[in-house]
Amino acid sequence: MNSALIIGVVFGILGIVLMVFLVIVAVVFIIGLFQGWKKGSRRRQANAEAQRRRHGGRTVLEWPWPRVSGDPDPEFGELFEEFPKKGGGSARFYETGLVLDGKRVPYDTLSDIYFDEGCEERGKDLKEAIQNSAVLWLYRKGGFHRTLGIRDFVYGFDHADCEHIRDGLGFRDE
Repeated sequence: MNSALIIGVVFGILGIVLMVFLVIVAVVFIIGLFQGWKKGSRRRQANAEAQRRRHGGRTVLEWPWPRVSGDPDPEFGELFEEFPKKGGGSARFYETGLVLDGKRVPYDTLSDIYFDEGCEERGKDLKEAIQNSAVLWLYRKGGFHRTLGIRDFVYGFDHADCEHIRDGLGFRDE
């Protein structure tokens, strides 16, 4: 046999083995990321469930911090916090629910809340500014509901306010 053919076959097999190995490593890495996210999510949900039990099975925003002034909502109760939206509108957090640009979301329909603090540096273009912005993610129960994101790029809020909301609903990272 020709030595060049043998070397070509050997390197071809090594290339295939290397590609299969890289695919396996990538799959294992992705599975590990999902398992880590799920573990944190289960811990936050367990904390929220403990808070629900303290309030008779209802999800209530515990708010020992200063409250904003505003009218109570007939369905959701007393107003605790409001994030004004640039250009008009707001996100209002009441005792038992949230009103976000006309969407009414009871806290009982949330399965998880995650606060990403973002980066200090905004970036040089709009895409990087959006990627680096802080965001309060509100995950709704059920697979077909849209996740709600409240970004500091659009809404005026303080990081401590978002942490208070996350902790006040029981979705603490401990």
